[in-house]
Amino acid sequence: MNKIQQALRLGRKLIDFKIAISGAIVMGGIVFSINYFSTANLAGSITAALKQGTYTFILGGVLMKSCELLATSIQRRTLAILASVLIPSVFTLLLTFAMHSLKGTPKPVESTLPTLIIIPATAIWGFLKRRQIDQKRALNNTKVHSDPSETDGQRKS
Repeated sequence: MNKIQQALRLGRKLIDFKIAISGAIVMGGIVFSINYFSTANLAGSITAALKQGTYTFILGGVLMKSCELLATSIQRRTLAILASVLIPSVFTLLLTFAMHSLKGTPKPVESTLPTLIIIPATAIWGFLKRRQIDQKRALNNTKVHSDPSETDGQRKS
């Protein structure tokens, strides 16, 4: 296996590419619009959008993959869904606020607010992934407990 295939396989384990691409397009578009319509600076707006798109692609993809992992690996359903929403969401909000504060963004709180969009997305994603794993487990339990040698619920001796 060559290095590119190894990198892609590792990437698929760590990043949800569909969500990463979608998030990069949406958040990059939002940042472009905010910047361009408030400054009319095309080059600066494109640069800001590309930075935001890259950030969202990497961190959004990783955080949604972690949401999926939490939703499917914790046994208790309620705790799994709660953890899959709260942990990635809080981490994302803190990281975004810290980055805007350290970069000297004039209004770091206002710049962090669009990140709140991810909370409903993680809730839906966590719930859907948990439902998928619950359905698979139920199907596997049905297959394990159905024995073709049983008739009318009675085992043959």
